[in-house]
Order: sequence, then structure tokens, then C-alpha cells
Amino acid sequence: MIWECGDLMPAQKQALPADFTKFLHGFPTRENCDPTNPYQAFLWMLVALPYQNGGQLVFPVDYLQLVSKRLWDCGVRPSVEPTVRYQKPSNADPNWLSNPGKWVDASTPQQDSQRPVEKAVDGLVGQQQAELARELFKRMTPEQRRMMAEDGDL
Repeated sequence: MIWECGDLMPAQKQALPADFTKFLHGFPTRENCDPTNPYQAFLWMLVALPYQNGGQLVFPVDYLQLVSKRLWDCGVRPSVEPTVRYQKPSNADPNWLSNPGKWVDASTPQQDSQRPVEKAVDGLVGQQQAELARELFKRMTPEQRRMMAEDGDL
């Protein structure tokens, strides 16, 4: 496998280490990174870096995995509980796609990650959910219904 840094360093191409495995667990968080895997042990710590604006990751996850491995090879190991934790951008944030999130004190209460519409639907009993679905379906245009059917949402 060849690592292509794209626009970062177009002249340099290097083979990935034989033990490299692509991170396939979505967005890197402490909960979904394996602390015994050198390529994941520090991956979750490399999001929303200090003074970063515009997004959660400065580099692609594959590259950050290589940084995690470098830290590991330099002798760094997770040893104590962190004093900070990553807080994802809120769904209510008007710029949630370009907001890097933030690091907060570990004792800060977790934010509710549910979207407002999910909370509203969760507050309904089954019959009310069915009535709501029927009402929303009735209000859709034929084009909206077709699009939902094509997306597999129905």
C-alpha cells in the first residue's frame, strides 16, 4: 500500500508499514480507539487541535494514525485518566460542519447528542409516531416521496 499525501507533500510517496490497518470506526473518539494499538492509542487526542478553526481534523485520519504510531514508537503510552475530554460540536450550532468542537474539563457533563427531532419523536408513544408519519407522508410532494423511496428511507 502506498501512502499518498496528496496536496500536503506531493513529491513524497512512501509505503505504509506492513502492520498498518485503516481506522474503520467512524470519527475517532476515546471510546472507539484501541489503547493497545499504536495506530489508534493517540488518534482520538489529535482531533480539534489547539487554535484550529474550520473542522475537527487537520489531516486525514490515515495520516493521524501514523502520528499516533510515531508517538508510540517514541515511548509515549496512555497511563492516567485524562483531565480533559473532547466535546463534539452541538447539532444546534449553526456552523456544526466547520466547528472543530472543543476540549473541556473531564468533569463537564456530556452534551445530549440527540437532534431535536429525535427527542421529539422519542417523546411520542407508538401510535402517535405512526400518526405523525402518516401526516408527514400526506404533506409530501410526489417528488419528495419518490426521493425517500429511492434513498431507502421508506
